[in-house]
Amino acid sequence: MKNLFEQFEVIEDPRDIRGKRHELINILIMTIYGLLVGMKDFSNIAYFLDLNKKYFNELLDLNHGTPSHDCLSDIFAVIDPKKFMEIFIEWTREIVKKKTGKLISIDGKAVRNARDKINKGNVPYIVSAFLSELGISIGQVKVDDKTNEITAIPELLDLLDIEGATITIDAIGTQEKIVKKIVSKKGHYVLKVKDNQEGLERDIKTYFDKQNNLLGNKEILHKTTYDKDHGRIEKREYYLSYNVSTIRNKDKWNTVKAMGYIRVYRTIGDETSITDNYYIMDKEISIEFFKRATRSHWKIENDLHWRLDVILDEDHSRNREGNSINNLSIIRKIVFNLARLDDSYGKGLPLQRKLTRYMCDFSCIENLIFNVIPSIS
Repeated sequence: MKNLFEQFEVIEDPRDIRGKRHELINILIMTIYGLLVGMKDFSNIAYFLDLNKKYFNELLDLNHGTPSHDCLSDIFAVIDPKKFMEIFIEWTREIVKKKTGKLISIDGKAVRNARDKINKGNVPYIVSAFLSELGISIGQVKVDDKTNEITAIPELLDLLDIEGATITIDAIGTQEKIVKKIVSKKGHYVLKVKDNQEGLERDIKTYFDKQNNLLGNKEILHKTTYDKDHGRIEKREYYLSYNVSTIRNKDKWNTVKAMGYIRVYRTIGDETSITDNYYIMDKEISIEFFKRATRSHWKIENDLHWRLDVILDEDHSRNREGNSINNLSIIRKIVFNLARLDDSYGKGLPLQRKLTRYMCDFSCIENLIFNVIPSIS
């Protein structure tokens, strides 16, 4: 287990050594087992561990049996989530050593059932980074109760190695501070522009509206795609220009080197809707990369957030003591990454079916830990 867990062995254990019955690394391993077999919270994880006490005693050479619900809850409430996240990011960095040309999507997600009763029932909010090509989570920060997603995104960028990668964020991330942070860390961006940056959106719209013939204009790159799915037809027209002269606030948006425009025609039955979307980029990218970047951004919603909710049931997590919301969210992403990287049953096996295999046969988890992950990292 050294390749996977050697980074996590350096997590500071805040417990008093006099009452400590379980090594922190063993707690982490047993919690990962619990989540891999479908347990949703500390109470059910503890019950699962107790039912399989003999197995874990032999696997981890335990001296005091398996941990209780209170033991799990207390430990994850006091672990420093920032240090935990730094170690998680270091682990993913070892897996993905070259990020040049890769797409990193950043987006936020609420953990709806983990309401903080002390803090007036606020819903905890986690901002995550997702590496689209590999389909793995590479970092997160919890939005502080007194701040918002705009403040959390620069904190997440500070943690990540984004050199050579392209960052995609929805319109909320199109902020001067965020743009400059990305460029200062030698990353690139493809950012959506909406009415939260009204002047910038108007400048881009003005440029494309003034072109009499978008298809025949030599300074505008163009591509059209069609998708059909469950009775819905979607046509997308992509336009890209390196002429940014219509952007008036040059001081604020001095890193912008290209502008994009996407018109989406969505037909369901006899009704067709039209949506216009505008984007800014910090370098002159190809029209194909523009298409790929804008389409891949939604993978964080479909491939990460949706699976965390529907398969790992994150929205129904009720653990909310201390740092437990943040720390358990990190462990869920570790579990998500482990399962996504496991191709021992062949590529393309759905995540739910992998989890079913883990639940039915613990040797599949042992193979994942001892063989699959060491071969990757």
